[in-house]
Amino acid sequence: RGGGEAGRAVLETLSHVVGRIESIWKPVTALESFEIVRRRLFTSEVNYAARDAVINAFGTMYRNAASEFPSGVAERDYLERMRGAYPIHPELFDRLYQDWSTLERFQRTRGVLRLMAAVIHQLWIKGDGSLLILPGTLPLDTTTVRNELLRYLPNTWDAVFDPDIDGPESRPFAIDGRVPALGKYGAARRVARTIFVGSAPSVAGMHLRGLEEIRIRLGCAQPGEPTSVFGDALRRMGIDLTYLYGD
Repeated sequence: RGGGEAGRAVLETLSHVVGRIESIWKPVTALESFEIVRRRLFTSEVNYAARDAVINAFGTMYRNAASEFPSGVAERDYLERMRGAYPIHPELFDRLYQDWSTLERFQRTRGVLRLMAAVIHQLWIKGDGSLLILPGTLPLDTTTVRNELLRYLPNTWDAVFDPDIDGPESRPFAIDGRVPALGKYGAARRVARTIFVGSAPSVAGMHLRGLEEIRIRLGCAQPGEPTSVFGDALRRMGIDLTYLYGD
C-alpha cells in the first residue's frame, strides 16, 4: 500500500508475468487437446462439406441402431465433439486421454502427438479410405505404431500382441482370412485393435480394464457396414485367442 506509483507498476508487471507462467503450465482439457493434435498434424484447410457429411452419416448410424452403441453418441453434444476432433473419432481420443494417460510414461498431449503422427503417416502410405480414424483402424500391424504403444507397456505384452492382436501371424488375421464375411471388413483385426487400445493400459492397484461390446462396436463400426460382423468376429476370437477374456 505504501509503494506509491512505482510500487503499483511493479505489482502490475509481476502479476502479468505470474499470469503468463500459470497459463503455460495450466493442464489443457481433453477438448483443447483434440484441437492441439488436429492443428499440429493436419492442414488448417478443412473440407467442411465432407466433414459434415461424414458426421451426419455416423449420427444416422448411431440413431438407427441405438441399442448397439453407447447411449448419448447420437446426441448433439457428441456429434459436436466429432466435428471438433475430425478426422479422428472422439472414442480414440477418450481411450488415449482417459486410459493411456494413467500410465506413468505416457505424456498426454505429447504422447498422443507421437502416436498419432505415426498412425497418420502409416494410414497415408497405405491409402486408407476410412471415414474417421478409430481405435479399430489403427495400423497396429506396422512396426512404428506397434512399438509406439508397446513402449508404454510391460515387456510381457510382446507375447500377447503378436499372436492375439495384429500382424500377418496373428490369430485375428487368420480369422479374417478364413471367414470371407469378416475379411471383407477386416472385422477380427479391428475388434482386436479396439480391445487392445481400450484394455491394455492397466496400472498397479486397479482391476483389469475391459470394454463392453457396445463400446467395441463404437471403436470399429463405420456407416454402411453391418455391425453384426463385429459381434461375429468377437465370438470367434473368444474361442481362438489365448489372452482374450470375457465376463
